[in-house]
Amino acid sequence: MACGYARPVIMIRKGYAATPQGDIHFRSVRGPGEPLVLLHRTPVSSQSFEPVLHALAGRRSAYALDTPGFGQSFVPPSSPTTSDYAKWFLDALDALAMQRFHLCAHHTGTHFAAEMAAAAPQRVISLTLSGVLYEHAAERARIRKQIGYAARPDACGQYLQGTWTLIRSLMPGADLQLAHRETLGALQSLDGRDQAFNAILSQNFAAVLARVSCPVQIIQACDDPLAPMLGRVAMAHPAIAIEILGPAGLAAPELQATAFSNRLLAFADQHDPSGKEHLMTDRRYELIRTATGYDLARTAAVRPTPGPGEILLRVHAVSINKRDLMIRELTYPAGDANHFTPLSDAAGEVVAVGAGVLDVQVGDKVCSTFFQNWPQGKLSFPALTSALGAGGRGVFADYVVLAAGGVAPMPAGWSYEAAATLPCAGVTAWNALVTRGQLQRGEWVLVIGTGGVALFALQIAVAAGANVAVISSSNEKLERARQLGASVTVNYATRPDWDSAIRDATGGGVQHVVELGGTGTMAKSIASLALEGHVAMIGALAGFGGDIPGVALIMGTHRVGAVTCGPRSDQIALSNFLVQHGIQPVIDQVFEFDQAGEAYARANAGAFGKVVVRLS
Repeated sequence: MACGYARPVIMIRKGYAATPQGDIHFRSVRGPGEPLVLLHRTPVSSQSFEPVLHALAGRRSAYALDTPGFGQSFVPPSSPTTSDYAKWFLDALDALAMQRFHLCAHHTGTHFAAEMAAAAPQRVISLTLSGVLYEHAAERARIRKQIGYAARPDACGQYLQGTWTLIRSLMPGADLQLAHRETLGALQSLDGRDQAFNAILSQNFAAVLARVSCPVQIIQACDDPLAPMLGRVAMAHPAIAIEILGPAGLAAPELQATAFSNRLLAFADQHDPSGKEHLMTDRRYELIRTATGYDLARTAAVRPTPGPGEILLRVHAVSINKRDLMIRELTYPAGDANHFTPLSDAAGEVVAVGAGVLDVQVGDKVCSTFFQNWPQGKLSFPALTSALGAGGRGVFADYVVLAAGGVAPMPAGWSYEAAATLPCAGVTAWNALVTRGQLQRGEWVLVIGTGGVALFALQIAVAAGANVAVISSSNEKLERARQLGASVTVNYATRPDWDSAIRDATGGGVQHVVELGGTGTMAKSIASLALEGHVAMIGALAGFGGDIPGVALIMGTHRVGAVTCGPRSDQIALSNFLVQHGIQPVIDQVFEFDQAGEAYARANAGAFGKVVVRLS
């Protein structure tokens, strides 16, 4: 492995619980707190919960039981009811000396779990359901007829093809391995499938759920076939919390194991004080896909645990970049960011380290680095794909796991709010002017706008002994830029030929342009250059692109180079530079965690400097 560490092995124990009717097979993992009991869907076994068990291991004790008639559990008599299944499961838990527990069930298992919670309210602490069939009797009868009965073995083996075809129709988006396991489960539980479907579709689930007195939540994949029924549940039971996961179809425990287990743990933690010191939840925001972009949704998850080569950061502040706004508007090439945590820039305190981490200690105050795998040197493809907050891991949460090499020390004496502005905006400005631009004392720098990158570029250039020109459409912002050291300011709204104004004011043009406008400013930025000038192409305030006149570049021997933030080494160099020169970042406004919507709106309105959200 590239990091040199072996992946830790998660030990899933297997065993049998003896009941008067027969043995029930189970899989389990160890952990603190009252145990979680997991009941699977038809036609698979408790194996379907193995990804969830991996996620729960060490965080809470959990047992996944094979339903009678499935996996390695006993085959029940001919016509069991949901009450029978519930009794068998309770008998199995008695055999395991499990008096109180949290209960979680998926699809078919939800019917048995509801019976258990109604029959043993003193034992079931909380109930989590996923895939709820909430229908009246006539519709249940229609569904039973539509499902049909398991195909029996025939001499030509047509039942094999028929079963595979049925499973593929029920799971059209599933990969072949998942469909293969589902098909094997169906072939191994011919009688069990028919018995289970007969039982659950004869049950008045609404009446049973009405008798459940413990706290209940529903977590369900957004594309689960039963998702349309959630509205009925919400109307009948407004107190039931409903959480929607990313796409997984019928296989949420397998395909959304992390999100599934995190919500399961958060709910159990909320209703069970035992072991809470090990199960601390954290607040976080997620991006939720809509027809026009991404909404911001507040949620909770269990505090994550760092693995080998990783650290756990208690986030105290984050900042918002133009990129974060564009991701929500679908104007930034981020891929699918649905249900991912946004933002890349955070500052906080290290509260735990994984195996093999030597250079970072608990208690260190650090910032995230924009790229988790770009320590120094040239950008590589692995570095490029390690960016935070764009369809991968983000930092808008109380606790985040980062690579040990993906953090850098905070500047000495800085607040968390100030430090959270550095990873993207600050490093981008430094890379543009210093690393790539090789800025020299006495040179002229043109800065487009007065946002986060722009003002860092202004401050860096002034401290380095360069002269700075700034353009903006706001006279008030231009005056504030002068207070920060700008020598020339031009209002491009009143002076559309601002490129001519810049050339005149600087005695023939500038050596560097920090180009943040994109389509709207690129041509005039190039026209503002002196001979052998340099354009650092960064932003897209008016959209990506812009005409780059080849003749002007050649005749002026100019350079145009794209800048996408920078490596960790740039962040450390920038921090040292800012401390040496006594520079503090320009923060437009600081918001609290609950004001995330207002923070995004302020950033989108054209803030002067950085918008920060405080989490602690």
